[in-house]
Amino acid sequence: MKQIYITFLLLISLPLYAVKDSIPVVDLNFKIPLMSDYTLLYGFAEGDEIIINYKEAKGKKLKTFEISEYNGSALFSDFNMVSLTNKTIKIKKTGIYVFKFSNLSLGRRICSFKLDRIPVSNETTVFNTTVKERVVADTTYTTRTETFIKKEKYVVKKVHDNQHFYVNSGSNAFFKGGKSRVALPFNLPPNTVKWYYTVVAFRDKNKVEAMKQQIHLASDLTKLIDKSGGLNFVVKQLSMPPGANYCDVYLLDSNNLNAFLSKQAYSFEPLGTRENIVSASVELAGGFNEQMYLGIRNPSRTYGVNVLLSVAAIVLEQEIEEREIKDPHVKYKKELYLEN
Repeated sequence: MKQIYITFLLLISLPLYAVKDSIPVVDLNFKIPLMSDYTLLYGFAEGDEIIINYKEAKGKKLKTFEISEYNGSALFSDFNMVSLTNKTIKIKKTGIYVFKFSNLSLGRRICSFKLDRIPVSNETTVFNTTVKERVVADTTYTTRTETFIKKEKYVVKKVHDNQHFYVNSGSNAFFKGGKSRVALPFNLPPNTVKWYYTVVAFRDKNKVEAMKQQIHLASDLTKLIDKSGGLNFVVKQLSMPPGANYCDVYLLDSNNLNAFLSKQAYSFEPLGTRENIVSASVELAGGFNEQMYLGIRNPSRTYGVNVLLSVAAIVLEQEIEEREIKDPHVKYKKELYLEN
């Protein structure tokens, strides 16, 4: 009888929340200021049972106490709670759980809280209930359409091919009529990177006509591009039959054309101008957006001259296509996790 009485005394002296095979999670005291919340986070394994014990030191009510899955549904809630003794709850799935204490009164609350767990199996005995925080990158993408150059090549375009002009001498033009100055208008094609002209001059008309079979500016330029693989050649590599008589060639814009033809003061582009030549091949970089002119002048006051003139342009042709580009947008955020 005495042994039974001693056993009974031992049992009633144990704390109310002592449960066989339970593992302590936390045992702490904390204060909740007026009109405030206090939150704890712990992780549990599926099938665990958790045992909750709570008490307010002065027996004052806590407005709400709630247990919920992190970013999920509520698992348990109580209102106007003063204490909670050995409240057991079954964990349905592994995850992080939020314990929220809400004090909506004008006085603080002094709380003691103890939490234990009963593992579902031996394997989950070592389950780590500590919730940790890390920073992770959250990447989203926006799609845009981009044009790009799939392929490009240099192509020679004929502008004028072997144009024949007769330019009278100054005296003959004055006494017998005719023109001692003429002009060849031309427009360069879009995307011109270089352009060329060739000129030869003879008094003999038949020789100029024969030269048409020897001067092929556009095809010669094409061969040089194919041979060099681009624009790595010099103008001296162009075949140029010699002329015999002199002429002047001026590169003019529309503002100076009439002044040139009427023998008034005019301006010209020096790089594209050649004076006192019998033949020439001229290379010029880039292109002009406006219509330009090659003005031909016969410097002789006695004899007329026949002039053969060709113009060709090298154009950069591009094959344009579209493609979709995904642009990443990275935002960094904090994430809770369990080390299990």
